[in-house]
Amino acid sequence: MALRCCWIWLLFSFSLQAAVELSLHDYDIKQWGNSEGLSSSSVRALTQDADGYIWAGTLHGLSRFDGLSFQNFTSQQHRQLASNAITSLLTDSEGMIWVGTKAGLSRLEPDKLRFERFSILSEVSAMVEVQPGEIWVAAEHLFRIQHDQVSRVSTIRQPVRQMRKFGQSLWLTTSQHLIRYELDSEQQHIYSLPSELMQSPVYDISVDADQVHLATEVGYYHLTPDGTIVRCELMAQESSAIYRIFKDSRGSDWISSYSRLFHRHPGQRWQSISADELGSSPWFYDIFEDKDQNIWLASFSDGIFRASPGHVRRVLGQGQQDVVVRSLAVTPEQRLVIASQSGLGYLSQHGQYQPLLTEQQMGSQTIHDFHFSSDEWLLAMDSGLFSYVPGSAQLNPVAAEMQGTTIRFIEPRKAGGLWLGGSSGLYVWQDAELTPFALNHELESRHVTVLQERDWYQVVGTTRGLYQLQQRRMQRLGIGSPLYNSYITALLVLPDETLLVATLDDGLFIRYPDAEWRHFDNSNGLPHSPIVSMLHDTELNQLWFSSLKGVFRLPADVLVRFRDDPFQAEQVLAPYQRQLGTPPGRCCNGAGHAKVALWQDQVWYPSLQGVVAIDRTFKSSRDADFRPLLQHIVGQRKYPLHRNQARVVLPVNERSLSIHYTALDYFHAAALEFRYKLQGFDAEWQYASSRREAIYTNLPPGHYRFAVQVRRQGQSWAEAPVSTLELIFPRRFDETVFFQVLWFALLGLIFYSILWLLRKNNASKQQELARLVRQRTQELENSNNQLNVLNAQLGQLVYKDSLTGLRNRRFLFEQLPKDIEHYQRNRQSLEQQGKCVALVHLDLDGFKSINDQFGQAAGDSLLQQVSGLLLRESRGSDYVVRYAGEEFLLVLRDIDTELLWELVTKLHQLIGGTRFQLPDGGRIQLSCSIGYSIYPLQLIGGQLMNWELSLQLAEMAMYRVKHEGKNGFATITFDQQVDAFEFEETMHIEAQVEQLLSEGLARFKIQREEQESDEQQQSNG
Repeated sequence: MALRCCWIWLLFSFSLQAAVELSLHDYDIKQWGNSEGLSSSSVRALTQDADGYIWAGTLHGLSRFDGLSFQNFTSQQHRQLASNAITSLLTDSEGMIWVGTKAGLSRLEPDKLRFERFSILSEVSAMVEVQPGEIWVAAEHLFRIQHDQVSRVSTIRQPVRQMRKFGQSLWLTTSQHLIRYELDSEQQHIYSLPSELMQSPVYDISVDADQVHLATEVGYYHLTPDGTIVRCELMAQESSAIYRIFKDSRGSDWISSYSRLFHRHPGQRWQSISADELGSSPWFYDIFEDKDQNIWLASFSDGIFRASPGHVRRVLGQGQQDVVVRSLAVTPEQRLVIASQSGLGYLSQHGQYQPLLTEQQMGSQTIHDFHFSSDEWLLAMDSGLFSYVPGSAQLNPVAAEMQGTTIRFIEPRKAGGLWLGGSSGLYVWQDAELTPFALNHELESRHVTVLQERDWYQVVGTTRGLYQLQQRRMQRLGIGSPLYNSYITALLVLPDETLLVATLDDGLFIRYPDAEWRHFDNSNGLPHSPIVSMLHDTELNQLWFSSLKGVFRLPADVLVRFRDDPFQAEQVLAPYQRQLGTPPGRCCNGAGHAKVALWQDQVWYPSLQGVVAIDRTFKSSRDADFRPLLQHIVGQRKYPLHRNQARVVLPVNERSLSIHYTALDYFHAAALEFRYKLQGFDAEWQYASSRREAIYTNLPPGHYRFAVQVRRQGQSWAEAPVSTLELIFPRRFDETVFFQVLWFALLGLIFYSILWLLRKNNASKQQELARLVRQRTQELENSNNQLNVLNAQLGQLVYKDSLTGLRNRRFLFEQLPKDIEHYQRNRQSLEQQGKCVALVHLDLDGFKSINDQFGQAAGDSLLQQVSGLLLRESRGSDYVVRYAGEEFLLVLRDIDTELLWELVTKLHQLIGGTRFQLPDGGRIQLSCSIGYSIYPLQLIGGQLMNWELSLQLAEMAMYRVKHEGKNGFATITFDQQVDAFEFEETMHIEAQVEQLLSEGLARFKIQREEQESDEQQQSNG
């Protein structure tokens, strides 16, 4: 019984002193493996160098990681690396990395990436730095390395398996004993291992002031005060293999076993993560903490994981049945109330859920907004306005005139009473009477979504635009901009009268106090949209924004900077950010006004998995050492760059090179942006986006200074750190002044000699030359005549249209599949750049009447002129096809999707604004109808990969313009609910599109002369 009452058993009991229990799920986690370039997914050891790089020892070599990609080192590349099978890693106090392998020991100098091998030729199982400059290595024997000299520790005669240093004691395990070795006195205290451990590997030793624990193949053991080693049960798994025991700098404990990862915050109970929760096998061979207190886990089979204490906490209330939260608010008593579609209740700061209303009592309705008074709550719901008395079990309808209509918000009215807004317009509720707003008839859409009231005006958002009510006059805002017809989701008026307007499909609009507007979307820095909530934290002067994909924030006083610069915000919760043991989840949804609350110094959001709490005061760490790192220069050979190296003198024959740089970010490495400049050569900074290489060719000799900057999302270049390197290109002998003088002198002598010879022989050869010229001219004319005949014959077989010189349909149907295949090969890169293949179908309007009026010759001339215009306006990578008669097709390869509408607009305006010349000297203007589509189409089930479908959609869009009155352009857009597989499998695409149009799942986006319409087909046709 006494053997069972060991320390590890107590670890799983609840700590009664913990007021608020922290969760293992609060750790943010990210995983990397073979797909990111790791040499092997089986990782055995981890460490970090002085620059901050993470080094992973795998079964196939050593890998250096910067947060984005791995640089691999193998024994084939570096002969001094003992073996590719790495067993252990150690960074000593001098910054050197010791690499233990199955075939011996090597040492790596990280600055120079240079290996050195030592005379230990057996498998290394453990390494310890007992004091600066002295390393002990457990291999076939126990070795001491001091001043680069290897010697055996003669006092330990048995092969050592594992070692751990604690104070001035070194704990070791052999095949039969656990030994405590006193480093100062060299005394040994020997404890016998149980018989079952003599045939089982010991993977780790954990030592603290009270206990010594062993992680073994057959379970978890500890040393008792009487000197015996006994098994400790790890929950119900008495014989589960334990691989690693670790205590981090915060005092948290970690244990890796075969089937679970265990963790315990100081003073709290143990928690665990299974393979199903982790999404991967939890057996970790090594656990390592880096300089920024991130925890790194080395997996036997799934690469490496980074677990970091997160600032985002996802709370699922204990006792909460429905985890999908739709709205939340803070009561006057400072209690957090949350509502789902199946209940209403309180959520305590300890995560306890106290129900108030059930699904039956709420009627499966969504609460859009709350208004709290001293004795009752008013709830804005799907079917009207209801009152609720806390503690009661029923809802009471209020304002019978609005029953059955959706109420979106409840706002206090400065003149008294409340503003109510919803699907039937704007109302005033005062003294238990409901009064319709007098100017409801001036709203294009009666569906009012949001209202903000100031002392002298009100701003009203609807599903069809934004209005300002001032002095009993309704003014529509955003005329001539996308805001005019936007679906308004949220409004925020700052104390200086700056107005922020969030929309469903058109991004964010900002109106500054001087009435200047600025529009932001994904093209100029907005992280993600649509924005569903905005919050101004007046105490910290921070602006918080939430969308379905994440949360971002920025200081309110930087808005003035965005008048000229792109939108820059700090991304707090990235799309599909993953937490330990929790699947990626979308955040943040919400209904009406109740999408965000400030409570307990945290910003709270509803989500599809409970509520999300973010510390409002958290600061982005890891900025102190955040700077670009220059890695190496590659020319005719590779030149490694040492840490803090300021100057490189290159060989005289190196003039074309690439400079490789990086920055260490283990959280959002792909979002880092770089720019560089070679001072003395580049006039401006070269924006490199996420590319980590600068390429220069044929550089002239001289002194240059290479500078590189890196910034995170939301950071300006003025604040971005910079690293510099001086580059010196010596002059070759042929670039000296003396060589140039000799060269010009030699050229002058040669030229004079040639001129003298030519003059001497010119007279005698003039007649012969004239005869040869006549003969060659005749032969050339004959050859040209034959060539012209062959070219005429060949022209009928190749791919050009004989009238316009454009490509023909045969070329299109042979070339387009090749373009699609090229796109698929580079699909990931092109999608990250926002590029696609665009098909633009253009038809000249009323061209038959032109032929009838001016004749066939005039029509041919006009087709040739239009063809020339299309060729001039297309890029070199694009091509133009005469599709049929007066129809043309433009294939735009690798074009930016965001610029496509602007390009088609420009092309349509250019054709309509050109006066084409007729053969009789007169001029005529033409109009055209254009339809376009892109490949691939992004739908809910994936992407449409059928280019014939994209071609057919472009033709359908063009004919829709014809049907709607010609002289315009259009494209077809689809709702996100359309399934790509079902759509692509149909054999009747036109019928399928018409069906989608009738169901409101597709629409034509049409631009015509003098007007613009976004036509969405309704179910009635």
